[in-house]
Amino acid sequence: MKRIKQLIKPLGSVPVCKEWQTEIMELADPVYVIIPLEYPGQIFYKPLVSIGDQVRRYQVIGRSKLGHCVHSSISGIVKDILPVWTARIFNVPAVLIQRNNVPALTPEEISEQFQQDHSTLSTVKRLKALGIISPWTTPGQFHHEEEDTFPEVHTIVVKGVNEEPTHFVCESLLKMEREKLIRGFQQLANFAPRGRIILTVPDHLTTFARDAFGKYAEISGLSSEYKDRIERVVVPRLSGTDIANTEPYRARGVAVISCENLLNLVDAVEDGIPFVDKYLTISGTEIDRPFILKVPIGTTLRHVMKFLHLNTQNYSRILVGGPMKGIAMYTDLTPLTKTSHGMYLMKESEIPLEVNLTCINCGRCTRVCPSRLQVHLIGRYAEHNMFIDAMDFNPQLCHECGLCGYVCPAHRPLVQLIKMTKKYIGKQDEYVQQVECSSKSPLERWELDFHNADIMAAGDASGSNREPAQIRG
Repeated sequence: MKRIKQLIKPLGSVPVCKEWQTEIMELADPVYVIIPLEYPGQIFYKPLVSIGDQVRRYQVIGRSKLGHCVHSSISGIVKDILPVWTARIFNVPAVLIQRNNVPALTPEEISEQFQQDHSTLSTVKRLKALGIISPWTTPGQFHHEEEDTFPEVHTIVVKGVNEEPTHFVCESLLKMEREKLIRGFQQLANFAPRGRIILTVPDHLTTFARDAFGKYAEISGLSSEYKDRIERVVVPRLSGTDIANTEPYRARGVAVISCENLLNLVDAVEDGIPFVDKYLTISGTEIDRPFILKVPIGTTLRHVMKFLHLNTQNYSRILVGGPMKGIAMYTDLTPLTKTSHGMYLMKESEIPLEVNLTCINCGRCTRVCPSRLQVHLIGRYAEHNMFIDAMDFNPQLCHECGLCGYVCPAHRPLVQLIKMTKKYIGKQDEYVQQVECSSKSPLERWELDFHNADIMAAGDASGSNREPAQIRG
């Protein structure tokens, strides 16, 4: 019966949440954080701290060769520095920090870290130093220029709606941070005086947005249909500019920033505060009203689950992201980073009985594809390592929106196959990286060390010699 339901599932149907928790819950500092030394866009940092160092919230702990910085999200002691797998499946060095009660850096102390008057830095360098994802950020492969000013742009798109149908951070921030967002629009106008600013919002918030922000930006309402919210489709349409998937927006005079990152930009420009906290939505098909949390960067998925009293053992799969573009995690100890916009929890009943079956040539993937790609053919070539032949079907035009994989009755990993094609073009064999999923993984070892320390402390206090509880991998 489950197989039949999968076969007759409506074409293009995606999960939809009709309501969510309007209150944003703030998570207290966890016992430890794991901060990967990676910036969005595949820029990597050199660590500036050593094991045993005392660090304070907002302190710089890593810097790239172009001046991008990453900061500690809590005050504590550096316990270890080892490579870990991030939520975006990059294996990069990460700093493990154990919390203590040392106060955070003051604004003056934050500025002193840069060994010059922070106010004398250009806005570009200041945003890099404070770890801000600016609207002019380019993908990693384009990061080669040492720019000191923002490039000229004709359009800035501010995302007030997330393309994932189960994410509601932007909608909530529009209402809760109205005055601060207005200051953000004014900052954008200062950065690009001739730029046209467009704010996207859900259709049902169009009237509110025009009243609140119409003086500072053009308001564009987006429907609740997922296909109408795909960023790489929406941005070219609103800006009136053809932008290839293989080039950054700024190459065509367009900048894109989310409401959340706009708020971070205001904090940086006005108060010199680094980006160390992240908003995210926790959702799932059996969570009637998704939660919205504000958490320190580096908090693990497991800690978030405990805070919400959600039992990890009740879920078969945890996706960082949403149901359409999220990535399944091999461990709930994966740390949340600046690009983690949500968690989507799946139960066993949602996992297909059979996966990665042979393509049945039903055509669902092609009919639902916004780019009208021959998705099934790209997938078939890719699974046989025929990447050069797959390129004849233009996989570089894929938005990686996930619609094809979602409607596929054979549950083939179509998006992953397309990503592999784009990554391994010209190669005959895929290099398969081995992910540590055992107790030898740094993530599992770190968690076990803290768990054992808690057990020993409890034993010392009560005379108990309990064995450590089993850690789930």
